[in-house]
Parts: sequence; structure tokens; C-alpha cells
Amino acid sequence: MTIIEKGLPPDYFKGGTNYLLFILLLGIVSIGISLGIVTGTFLRSLDIDGIKDFILPSTIFLFLGSSLIVSYFVLKGIDKKK
Repeated sequence: MTIIEKGLPPDYFKGGTNYLLFILLLGIVSIGISLGIVTGTFLRSLDIDGIKDFILPSTIFLFLGSSLIVSYFVLKGIDKKK
């Protein structure tokens, strides 16, 4: 009723919210995390003394940061096209 009272058209709230950029960001970050887990597990299985305790979290955060940087440039390139 308030839509009619304010004189707004009935389809005012039917705006197209585009979640594709957010889904793209989540996809790139998920790939980065999974690559970090795989790489960390592989390096941990090599039995190198001194790195077994911290290699898995280190590679996860390394690849997470890399994926955020990649997603920044991908999204920046998409924004330039618009």
C-alpha cells in the first residue's frame, strides 16, 4: 500500500540484483583455498624436518591471498568492460 501512496510503480522493487560478481569472487577464493590445502598436504608428506607444523596453514593463507589478488584484477577487468 505504501508503494501506491508514494506514487511508485508496482515493479519498483523488482530490480535485478546481480550476484554474479560475488559468485565469481567466491569461486576464485575457493579454488585458492583448495590449492593451498593440496599444496600444503603435498609438502607435509615430503617429511622435511622443521616445516611439518606450519606448512599447511602457511600454504592455505598464501594461496588465499593470491586468489584475492587474482580476483581483484579479474573484477577490475570486468568493471572496465562495463
